[in-house]
Amino acid sequence: MAETENLALSLLCTETNVDDDEDKGMIVDKTPIPQMGFSQSESEEFIREMVEKEKQHLPSDDYIKRLRSGDLDLNVGRREALNWIWKACEEHQFGPLCFCLSMNYLDRFLSVHDLPSGKGWILQLLAVACLSLAAKIEETEVPMLIDLQVGDPQFVFEAKSVQRMELLVLNRLKWRLRAITPCSYIRYFLRKMNKCDQEPSNTLISRSLQVIASTTKGIDFMEFRPSEVAAAVALSVSGELHTVHFDNSPLFSLLQKVKTMHQTHESIFLINQTHTHTHIKQPLVVQFQGNASCSSVNYLK
Repeated sequence: MAETENLALSLLCTETNVDDDEDKGMIVDKTPIPQMGFSQSESEEFIREMVEKEKQHLPSDDYIKRLRSGDLDLNVGRREALNWIWKACEEHQFGPLCFCLSMNYLDRFLSVHDLPSGKGWILQLLAVACLSLAAKIEETEVPMLIDLQVGDPQFVFEAKSVQRMELLVLNRLKWRLRAITPCSYIRYFLRKMNKCDQEPSNTLISRSLQVIASTTKGIDFMEFRPSEVAAAVALSVSGELHTVHFDNSPLFSLLQKVKTMHQTHESIFLINQTHTHTHIKQPLVVQFQGNASCSSVNYLK
């Protein structure tokens, strides 16, 4: 946590230091995300650790229930924030990773912090802050905060206002900026599509990230864990299922199957734990057998 806190503080300080030069974009030094280009055993262990920790990077359990129950302010606010972040990412040519991370911050924040109703400007400010934080993590060139606010927004905020909101977001998220999202797993699962365990092509990775970003628009996908979404996207893209229509999509059907297998694994573990009195949990990791045309999976134990 200390390392993440130092990273977050350095990002905020960097932005403060360049406020005097409003004509130049800010270049942010990013801490590299670990890649899975090492041995098979290390790769599997790395994935196990992420699966074990991924719940720490999800919205609270009742968040999707609130969205589905018709909380008008929350639904409308999230949709407007999402649409603006999407457009801003396109305008600044930010990648899908940045968009997904922005929405992860926004959803996690909204799930634990109640914003005053009837004040749309607060949600717009939150959207700007979440995108700013995500861009500092994922992008190499980040515009000044005033330039970040594109698309003729109803409200335009000064840098100090955005920075205060950034600090609030960081505190509410417990300084966990390196969120585990479906993007964190996609290279691993795509590699499992290949019998030779070869690295996936850039085209396949790019397409997968685009699909993951698209799933963020639908709240129904939020009931699945990041690892489940990544596994289903890898199956979908590798199997050349390119159309995503959410509720009735092939991808959503795949997610339901992955979810069912995950729940079965959890039930078996609980039964075994009762009989063996062990307290060591083996997190689920899906291991694909064969190529993309075969959807059989095994669980790593």
